[in-house]
Amino acid sequence: MTRYWIGVAAARHVRIAVENGFAMFAHGRHSAALRTRPGDWVAYYSPREGMNEGAEVRAFTAIGRILPGEPHEQLMTAAGDMGWQRNAEWLPARNADIYPLLDRFSFVRDRGHWGMYFRKSLFPVEPGDFALIADAMGVADAFGRAGTQED
Repeated sequence: MTRYWIGVAAARHVRIAVENGFAMFAHGRHSAALRTRPGDWVAYYSPREGMNEGAEVRAFTAIGRILPGEPHEQLMTAAGDMGWQRNAEWLPARNADIYPLLDRFSFVRDRGHWGMYFRKSLFPVEPGDFALIADAMGVADAFGRAGTQED
């Protein structure tokens, strides 16, 4: 069964993941990588350019699918630490500002505290919420062709 996820990471880190074809969550925790499965969809939300620093981004910055294979440990470029990641295929997409989507997400029940929903580094969402993100990122057609029904 296909699942849909939002990962939260700095835009700089997301670019590294996209360029190198992987997905990493929760600063490389193994348990986070194990939550996703091959065929699952992931959209990254980036609050800022860097981790707790840099310009505000507040946008979805990447969208793609987890590829077959198990999580594997890899040297993390910034910290010099090891972290767990999965191979991923990223769609060519534009950034999507989060604000126009907030009132449409089923999981945001209190817009005044929407940021609380994005304090987790990885959380599941409904297919309809994910489709809103895909549409805002300009990849609704590619996402739809790949299948939004349960596999």
